[in-house]
Amino acid sequence: MATLTTASSTGLSPDWPALLAAVAECVAHLGSARFEEDLIALLHLGVGIEQCILFAYAEGDRMETRLVDNSRFPKVAGRLAALYAGGLFRQDPHYPRLRQLLAEGSDEAPGELAPMQTETMSPAYRRHLFAFPDLADKVSLLIPAGPVVYYLNLYRDLGRGRFRSGELATLGALMPLLASLIRRHYRQARPAALPASEEEAAALAPLSARERQLCLFLLRGHTLKTAAAALDVALSTAETYRKRAYAKLGVRSKAALVSLCRRG
Repeated sequence: MATLTTASSTGLSPDWPALLAAVAECVAHLGSARFEEDLIALLHLGVGIEQCILFAYAEGDRMETRLVDNSRFPKVAGRLAALYAGGLFRQDPHYPRLRQLLAEGSDEAPGELAPMQTETMSPAYRRHLFAFPDLADKVSLLIPAGPVVYYLNLYRDLGRGRFRSGELATLGALMPLLASLIRRHYRQARPAALPASEEEAAALAPLSARERQLCLFLLRGHTLKTAAAALDVALSTAETYRKRAYAKLGVRSKAALVSLCRRG
């Protein structure tokens, strides 16, 4: 990956022309497999992050994982996402606000920026959160989208340090664009082509939507090539999805994936 010049790496103002170009890439790939990669690139460019996890909070008090990205510790990120979506989210200091936004049902609000509230975390929640290696800071974006509220969590490690006021200001300026992009993409993205059993859904919870779809095709007997065709993506993209999915799940083969999903 090319070196990105960010506000956090230089201490200077963000490169707005480059940020607008990154936004344009996101717009160009709305609803496609490329969008999530473009979104992550935009966030790296804008503020510099080590980890990104996007959840969708929906009716029935359900939290679903939409996107998990951490190139250094994919397994840790995947496990954290699964643990959070499995019920830990109810201990999140922002949980009451998520419930309130969902009840309001707004589809036009620009979203809210929510810094990490360490002082209001329960001891158990704090232990789980700080199990992430070298976690220094986290900031969350709460994005109402009618029947769901998207919850985007951005993490920094000790090497990069806490988010600076200028970086939070950049995120605030990007908030309306990020909210619009995320809403539009997940409305346009093709729904999962295959239903998942309860055991499969539980096992594949740490994955992004596209990684989950690919694994479901593999579980149904597809080859990587036929799965790529069914998902309408390049074979190289399908290989990337498989590599990321296997890393997050801690498996190395299709047989291991099948075993994981069958035992739940």
